[in-house]
Amino acid sequence: MLIKRISALLLQRCPVCLQGKVFNSLFGMYKTCPHCGVHFERETGYFLNAMFFAYTMGFLIVIPSAIYLFLRDVSIRAFSIAIILEVVVLWPFIFRYSRLLWLHLDQMMDPREAPLTASAKPDNSSPDGHS
Repeated sequence: MLIKRISALLLQRCPVCLQGKVFNSLFGMYKTCPHCGVHFERETGYFLNAMFFAYTMGFLIVIPSAIYLFLRDVSIRAFSIAIILEVVVLWPFIFRYSRLLWLHLDQMMDPREAPLTASAKPDNSSPDGHS
């Protein structure tokens, strides 16, 4: 089951059914899983914990570049531009995977089942990218 979970995480799939897509645009999320109908945001402020994952991921990604630039003795200006560009380019990756990591970790700590009534299609018409 761990292999399926890791695969679902890498493929950006629902933490409950491991099949439905989580994102519908670069930064927009479905409110509910298109496959099983589970509501992704359990409560108001649910994705606040994903911020800690984003901070850690950003830090771990930037540190090697910062050390390399420091050892090359580049100017402060070049250092700042390089690090800012790196973060801007990688931000969609960091944003998506920090939320996905939180969704999957939370599902593993506090499992929930997909709604029983799968006959009604979930309303995913409005993306929720700022939760």
